[in-house]
Amino acid sequence: MAPSVESGGCTREWILTIQRRWNLASQGAFSEISGAIWLFGPAVSVHAHLDMADLAQGPTDAGFIITLRHESGACSQLSSSKINRLAAKEYVLYGESGSYSSSQSDVQAQSVFAGRYPAEDPDGWGFEDRTRWGTLRTAAGEQRIPSEQGRYHDYYEGFARAVWDGTEPPVSAEEAMAVLAVLDAAWVSAEAGREVKLDSRN
Repeated sequence: MAPSVESGGCTREWILTIQRRWNLASQGAFSEISGAIWLFGPAVSVHAHLDMADLAQGPTDAGFIITLRHESGACSQLSSSKINRLAAKEYVLYGESGSYSSSQSDVQAQSVFAGRYPAEDPDGWGFEDRTRWGTLRTAAGEQRIPSEQGRYHDYYEGFARAVWDGTEPPVSAEEAMAVLAVLDAAWVSAEAGREVKLDSRN
């Protein structure tokens, strides 16, 4: 159970922890970390650098570089910034036989901002423009790879079924906690200037 003001459990440290998690999550860290863990497996250590900005409300983190070492032996580097006036999104994956890069946009979010919703056209929803398809590079050359259909609504439908029917949720509490553990470790790493190892239970 989360601490409450009534119980006297909302300490300053607890509030700061929630604020720090939210700051990083609002920059995309939550989705980036969960994606890296989904691709490469559990993280075993975290090294992070945070770009701090002085605002009227006080110092706040406005950008990050987070390096994860995974149980599988893979290493992933995640970064985001809200202060450098560069609107870009890029994914680069390196493997033994080549690489894959993509500058895809969040096509679903852009559609919602434009007033469109998946229920209006389920079969045509969430497809990235051909100009933003990823590129696979191997010894055989370059190949454009069509992006899969984006289906955020599957998550919400799965969540609704879990609530009403008791089925397995699309994301388990353990999976969410693993991401929160990385967010917390990122703050510790940035403040201490060192790599932080994660508890094996996370």
